[in-house]
Amino acid sequence: GVMQAATRRTEIAAEKIQKNKRVVGTSVREFDAAHPIALTAEGQRAALALGLVHYKTTQTGGKPTGTVTIEIDPLQAKAQRLRKSVITGARLHDQEARKGSRQGAWYMLTLTYDDGSNASPGDVSGLLACFRSHLNRIANRRSRFKGQSLRYIWVGELTQRLRPHYHLLIWVAKGIWFGKPDQKGWWKHGHTKMEKARNCVGYLAKYASKFTALTAGAFPKGFRTHGVGGLNSESKRELRWWKAPKDAREALGGEADIRKAKGGWFDRLTGEFWPSPWKVTFIFGRTFAWKVVPL
Repeated sequence: GVMQAATRRTEIAAEKIQKNKRVVGTSVREFDAAHPIALTAEGQRAALALGLVHYKTTQTGGKPTGTVTIEIDPLQAKAQRLRKSVITGARLHDQEARKGSRQGAWYMLTLTYDDGSNASPGDVSGLLACFRSHLNRIANRRSRFKGQSLRYIWVGELTQRLRPHYHLLIWVAKGIWFGKPDQKGWWKHGHTKMEKARNCVGYLAKYASKFTALTAGAFPKGFRTHGVGGLNSESKRELRWWKAPKDAREALGGEADIRKAKGGWFDRLTGEFWPSPWKVTFIFGRTFAWKVVPL
């Protein structure tokens, strides 16, 4: 019985070490160093007998440290990024439109596919290109619309049959009219519904909140799930700021133009760099964010 127990402990130690060896992704050695394998004293002796010395202690330089580890669900993270981008983008667009000198209104378009019509990743981009060309033609004929940008936010959704359809919010300045995209031949894939939106943030928040990790996982591969366009430079900076991690926002300040860089984030305006303490490691299809902290 004692021999069997010792043999089993040796097998467990070998399995854990082998699992550690098969870890793949970034910062693997650091992950291995920061995450000691939990072996009993007998297990450690058994591992040493086999030459398996990959387990680590958390005592470095006389200062004890611990590791904070968070498992990230990539689909949940994707859904959270969509909600933050869409809702913040809608708020910034609405603020700009209210401050602007031109009157106008927001319109919500629902874009659907007919049975037998195949969806492709560039369908929404193609429609927006038609809107943009129409706006440019009007601006070329009527100088008061020169410089008018195409303001829009859109978010994807799936039907019960897992077919994509889209909700597009677009700003229409007074004196401009686009008409229904399906009737103009801009959306040849199905039907469109167009209605005036009195609360653009509320409209988009409703659809963004319905986009979950399940939706992200079922969305067709290669298809974008949302988009924001037409913001001015300051609103784009603010949108990037809100999309950055909270720690980076606090470190770089509220006026920073935060951009991603290798190993952290930096303020494009000042050049200040914030090195992120978090590392990311991929293990058998799972994603872990972790950092070492003093105890």
